[in-house]
Parts: sequence; structure tokens; C-alpha cells
Amino acid sequence: METTRSQRWRERRALWARDLTVIDPAAYAVDIIEHAAARAFIAQHHYLPSYPAARIAVGLFGRKAELEGVAVFAVPTTDAVITRHTGFDDPARGCVLARLILTDAVPQNGESFFVARAFRHLRRERPAIEAVVSYSDPGAGHIGRVYCALSAAHRAITRPRTVLRIGNVTISGRTLSKIRLGEQGHAGAIDQLVSLGLPRPAVLEAPAHWLWRLERERLLLRHRQAGLYAYCFELTREARRRGRALPRLPYPKALPLTHPSLPLFPPQEI
Repeated sequence: METTRSQRWRERRALWARDLTVIDPAAYAVDIIEHAAARAFIAQHHYLPSYPAARIAVGLFGRKAELEGVAVFAVPTTDAVITRHTGFDDPARGCVLARLILTDAVPQNGESFFVARAFRHLRRERPAIEAVVSYSDPGAGHIGRVYCALSAAHRAITRPRTVLRIGNVTISGRTLSKIRLGEQGHAGAIDQLVSLGLPRPAVLEAPAHWLWRLERERLLLRHRQAGLYAYCFELTREARRRGRALPRLPYPKALPLTHPSLPLFPPQEI
């Protein structure tokens, strides 16, 4: 059996929106929020608790003015993410929807209601941005249903990649590169890994050697991760014109509730 229910999150646990109710737009408000509030909400509820290199954050507020959802628009990991999927030569004309989360208190259709209004705030605050790229991870039960509902262009399926994990927590490539290259922020990245139970580097041990040793001792384990679905939201007439020359794949089918790649506690990434 396949599900048409909307996936929700609370305390990093996958839940589902109620089937018999749909969102009442009059009961919810959408507005720009401070990064500190967005960061705290994501750390509490999202299965990827780290906060991206954000440009703006938008919040969904319920009847009691409580924060019930967050969308974070961020800088991509590389400029190629924008140029490849939007058709713009200038990567400043695009961004990524790096985090999108609603709690189980939000009824059905909440995502499309929220994202459509979040785009309005994005365009008002950052008018130079004309397209938004986002990825869905089928390994976490995400196929981009809300993106399909909002007519996003399904551009590609990324290649599978090998990641490093501590238990079921996936370490982001950016975190690892900071440590390996000794970049600014590498001390904080080391602290993140230590907080997950890894031993600290030995005295005078180079950060790159520390990571190599953790792999050798099987404290960091390699895992083959399936490809992600890449989508593009074309927010302006020019973005739609550029998008005509790019691939537009059929929308993926829904995952069944019993699909083996849909864990109750999906892998997390920091």
C-alpha cells in the first residue's frame, strides 16, 4: 500500500499529518524569523539537526502564535548546484531550500500552503533570487510530494555517494572538509563529532590524521547512500524561460509505508 499522507517531524521522529483535516489558511501566519529561532527549532525537531549557511529563515505560526514550521533558504554547497539546475550563469540568482519542516500539529496541505508563502517572503527580501533548488532524500521517506504539488521541475537524480557515519548519524561532507583542511570552524566541527561519542584528537595529532584513525578503528563507518531527487522552483518568468532548455523528469512515485528505505528514525547528518 502506498501512502498519500504528509510526513511530519517532532523531536526528530517521523510522524504523519491527520488524513481527515486540511489546513485552514486563516488559522496560520507565515513570516520571516530570526536565525536563532530557526536553528533551535531545527535542532529540536528535524532529522538533520545542523543549521545550513542560511540566507533567510521563514516560520509558520499556528493559532496560539507557536512556531509549527520552518523553511530555510541557504547558500548551496557549490555554485554548480544553481547553474546546473536553474540555467542561470550567475549563481547569485538562485539559492537552495536547505530545510523544510512542519510538526505533526499542522494538517494536510500545510507544506504547499507554507512553501508558497515562504517564496513570497524570499522574493521580497532577496529580489535577486529567481529560482530555488531543493533535494528530496528517498532514504528518509522524502520524494518531494510538496514540490510536485507546487509544480517544481524535477531536474535529476543525483549519483549515489559514500558518506561517513557515527552509528546512524551521517557526517556532512562540509564538516569533514573543515576538519581535514584545518579551515576556519574546524575546532567546532571536531567538537560536534566528539559530542556524538568520538574520542578527541591526541595531543599534537593533526585533524586529518585523527579522521583517518577513526576510520581505521571503525569508529567512523562508510555507508553507501542512494541518490537524491533534485527539484527546481522557477519563481520568475525569466527563470521559467531558462528552465525550458533543462531536463524535466517525470515525478517519482510515492514510497509505500512499508518501504525498507523508510525508517522510523532516519539517518541524521551534522
